[in-house]
Amino acid sequence: MLDKLIKTSIAVVTLGSLLYAGTFNTQAEKDRLAMQKFFLKKFENPLKNKAEYFPYVSDAEIKKNYIYPVKLEDFKDGTAAWYRPTKEQLEEINAFPPYDIPLDEGKELYNKPFANGKTYSSCFPSPAIKQNYPYFDTKRNEVITIGQAINECRVKNGEKPLKYGKGDIAKIIAYIAYESRGKVIDVKIPNAAAEKAYEAGKKEFYKQRGYLALSCQECHVLGSGQRIRAEALSPTLGQVTHMPVYRIKWGGLGTLQRRLSGCVRDTGSEKPKLQSKILKDLEYFLTYMSNGLKLNGPDTRK
Repeated sequence: MLDKLIKTSIAVVTLGSLLYAGTFNTQAEKDRLAMQKFFLKKFENPLKNKAEYFPYVSDAEIKKNYIYPVKLEDFKDGTAAWYRPTKEQLEEINAFPPYDIPLDEGKELYNKPFANGKTYSSCFPSPAIKQNYPYFDTKRNEVITIGQAINECRVKNGEKPLKYGKGDIAKIIAYIAYESRGKVIDVKIPNAAAEKAYEAGKKEFYKQRGYLALSCQECHVLGSGQRIRAEALSPTLGQVTHMPVYRIKWGGLGTLQRRLSGCVRDTGSEKPKLQSKILKDLEYFLTYMSNGLKLNGPDTRK
C-alpha cells in the first residue's frame, strides 16, 4: 500500500511539474498565434482589406505589385513573400548569390582547427543547429545566441572571441544557417526567468524610442505591406528565418543583431551594444514569434 501511495505521489508531482512547466509560454503562445493571425488576415486580400490595412496604397499598385494570399510558410521570404518587385529582384540576384564566397569562407572557418587541434565540432553536434538558437540557459539564467555560442566555443579552446555583427562571425553563422535550411524554428520558454526574458524582449519591440518616437511594431507590424519611398517594409513574422543576410548596402554579410542595432539607430536612438541583454532578449522574442517557420538563410537584401 505504501509503495502504491509513493508511486501515486511521484506521478502527481511529475504531472504537476509538467503542467507548471507548460505555463511559462502561455502568453507567448497567445502572442505568436495572434501575430500569425494578424498577418494572414492582412495579406489574405489587400484589395478587400485596403481600408483597414493599406489606406495609402492605390488599387493599381496592389493589383500590379502585391502577391496574395500569402500563406504562413511563405513569410520566411520576408518582403518577397508579398511584394512582387522584391521577389523578382531577389530571384535575379540569387541566381548568383553574393553571399556564396563568404559562405564558403564560413565553411572553411568552421572546419579550420584551433591552435589546440580541435574545431567547432568539439562544441556543436553538427553545423545544422541554428533552429536551436537563441535558447534560454536555465543554469546561467540568460538567453544564449548563436554568435555568443560560437565565441564561447572559441574561448573554451584558447582562441580570442570574434567581433560581433560582421566579418568572420557572420560567415560562420551563414554556414551554420545554410546547413540548417529547412529546419523548423522551435524556441522554448522553459522557466519563469525565460518568460521574463521573453517579456523584456517583447517590451523592447513595442517601446517607442528616439527622437522619432518609433517602435519596431509601427514599421514591421502596422507598417508592413507599406512602402517608405522605394523601400517595402517587411513583416515581423519570418524576419529571423533568413539571417544572416548579405546586404547590398553593407557590401557584405551581417548578423540579425547588426540589423536590429541599425533599426534602433534609425529611430534616432542610441544603438544598443551587440550581444547586450536588450538585443538578446529582443532576438529571443522575435524568434519565438516565428516558431514553426522553416529556416532559409543566408539570403540577400538591399
